[in-house]
Amino acid sequence: MASRTLYLIIGIIVLLAIIGVLLTMPGPTPTQTPTQKVFKLGALLPLTGGFSSYAKLAQCAAELAIDDLNAKYSGKGYKFELYVEDTQLDNNIALQKLQTLYAKGVRATHAGLTSREASGEKPFADQNKVILFSAWSTSSLLALPNDWLYRIVGTDAKQIRAIGAILKELGVKNVALIYRKDPYGEGLYLELQKEAANRGFKLVSVASYDPDPKTFPQAAPEAVRKISGEVKDLVGPDFALVIVSFEDDGAVVLKAIGQDPALSKARLIATEGMAFSPILLQEGGDVMAKGKAVGTANWALPTTPEYQEFYKKFKAKCGAEPITPAPQSYDIIKMLGEIMATLGTDDPDKVRATLEQWGKEGAYKGATGVVLLDQNGDRANPNFVLWGVAVKDGKPTYIEVGYYDYDKDRIEFTTEGKQYFYG
Repeated sequence: MASRTLYLIIGIIVLLAIIGVLLTMPGPTPTQTPTQKVFKLGALLPLTGGFSSYAKLAQCAAELAIDDLNAKYSGKGYKFELYVEDTQLDNNIALQKLQTLYAKGVRATHAGLTSREASGEKPFADQNKVILFSAWSTSSLLALPNDWLYRIVGTDAKQIRAIGAILKELGVKNVALIYRKDPYGEGLYLELQKEAANRGFKLVSVASYDPDPKTFPQAAPEAVRKISGEVKDLVGPDFALVIVSFEDDGAVVLKAIGQDPALSKARLIATEGMAFSPILLQEGGDVMAKGKAVGTANWALPTTPEYQEFYKKFKAKCGAEPITPAPQSYDIIKMLGEIMATLGTDDPDKVRATLEQWGKEGAYKGATGVVLLDQNGDRANPNFVLWGVAVKDGKPTYIEVGYYDYDKDRIEFTTEGKQYFYG
């Protein structure tokens, strides 16, 4: 009996010891989820104001780029986030919004579309090491080396060369200019003066207006009247009026031109700030059609596989045609994201150094083609489409007139464009 009791006690002790060992053993290792590294990208866009229709296209293109980056790199533990701020097409508000992005940890951002916005953002970006990359700022006044502003489009010097080719092809000898008095307009005025000397035409009248929404409804028509009074005896086959406007102010300018007895008969030349605008087509399409307007636009070549893939994705996501600046905005966010993923960091010094390296080598190829940047960080190899407005089925409609080959300084016309241009 005593032996049985002893064995029972020993058994209980052994059992308790085994339980103790089991309780102290580590449990099964849970499946580890890799920690995601978040890369923050910004987009400063004039979602309200005179460029809003373009800005909404840019925003959707930027969002598409984020989608593509996350689809490509999520398996590697990277996540991309987009922070969008409305600049309201105001340089002071653009600065405030950049500071908002900076406070959120954003160190690389799609800059404001226009030179007006970029000029407000640039000092803070230079001082605080924030990469600005603009899809539509072209002012030659902002073409500076060793700063933090980059531009995926050609500068006004390149755009004005295309306009000079248009004027030469038309046989124009006398040119008038009406422009927004901001960095974009001032830059184009400066370059047009140089082009006049190179091409042999004369600037016979120049007028500017304050682009502030509170001012331009009165100031723009006054500028039109000033030019009309100075050129009324010159309007003819060898005269053209160059217009540097955006959407809201451009609609006012076109209306004033249409009501003017002299300028309503003039040939019109438009700059890229007006290109393919649905607002301008609605508000001033008849005036542009009557003046056989020819305009420029930084463009993406539609024949590349990269553009065609982007086109399909953009149409599906955004439900619109990807006119400028959509391809440019897509490439800005995609290129910055690709650099961050390649480096494994969003450190602004390292990202900027790689951006410059890729820009020299042409390492990135996207919707706008191979991106080459010059010594000022601006697009070195821009493509320009020439557009016009024709009346079809009783309605003004945008048409592609042709393409300007920058390297050859030559216009290649479309079939419809040649008839429009010379008709």
